[in-house]
Amino acid sequence: MEETQEMTLSELEREPNPEQPPEGKPRRYVLRIVLLGLLGIIILGALGSLSGYWVAINDREAFQQRIVSTEVSDQFLLGLIAYDRGQYEIARQHFEYILKIDPDNKPAADQLTLVILKMNQGELAPTERPTATLTPTLDTRDQEELFALALALRDQRNWDALLDTLDALRISSPEYKTVDVDGMYYLAYRNRGMQRILKEGNLEGGIFDLNRAELFGLLDVEAANFRNWSTKYITGMSFWQVDWEQVVNYFGPLAISAPFLSDSNFITSQDRLATAQVEVNLLVLSRARARFTQGQWCDAYDLYSESSQYIQLDQNDLEKYEDAKNQCFGIAPTLEEQPTATATPES
Repeated sequence: MEETQEMTLSELEREPNPEQPPEGKPRRYVLRIVLLGLLGIIILGALGSLSGYWVAINDREAFQQRIVSTEVSDQFLLGLIAYDRGQYEIARQHFEYILKIDPDNKPAADQLTLVILKMNQGELAPTERPTATLTPTLDTRDQEELFALALALRDQRNWDALLDTLDALRISSPEYKTVDVDGMYYLAYRNRGMQRILKEGNLEGGIFDLNRAELFGLLDVEAANFRNWSTKYITGMSFWQVDWEQVVNYFGPLAISAPFLSDSNFITSQDRLATAQVEVNLLVLSRARARFTQGQWCDAYDLYSESSQYIQLDQNDLEKYEDAKNQCFGIAPTLEEQPTATATPES
């Protein structure tokens, strides 16, 4: 029995094990795993390289966009400066250059239209077309002196003089301390715009300055609010003595948000609202009288009720108001009781 068992075990040892790979296959198996690993590494490397490539492209495009944005802002500012000085030909060149690199730039297109209109109106002062010349070596002392003067004017809060100095510095040396110069441009335009709105009542000039400040950075909440309120004030005034109800629609919210905002006549928004409300109520009163004359009792009653909330009705209008109410609601007029004669007993 033991011999049979031993023989069986020895035979089993000589039989091939189906779970173990035959000779020669282990090497192929390992080689296959190695090849698959290498292929995975190559694929991952390719994906990483491709990802890095696209990131590099996006970074480069973003950098180019920043360059274009900065160049557009500088060219736009130089165009505005030339336009303000009456140098329309130079201003046109700046705005045309912007449209070449940014065809969808609407502010530049609008400014170019204004420049062309000025030129067509014969207001163009003869200016020589700039020719290509060798740029002389800049005098850095002039740059430093202008920059130092700009810092002093900033500390003095002399915004007009500061802007003139910055214009001179930017025109003579566009690349000189651009970040610092842009920061002072923002500060000067922002503060002068607020000064024009709050102290001078020059709403149009203030809006113009705040729009320029926005070329150099985002406006703070206060400046943005006053620009918005000034725009609404100007729009409301366009309806003055034309459509009093529209005036009330614009100055009603302004009287709450900016009650002391005024124009160059120093009439505040709350005063504008009060005047407009009186005019609207007089208009309502005239409509009430017309409806009463036409026998439209309920309309007349409603209009009299509305106007009586803001103005004092005279005796004639009060009687019509009462009569319209009676006619509208079918109320019989109250008759005064007449004293009746009583018989006097004979004595």
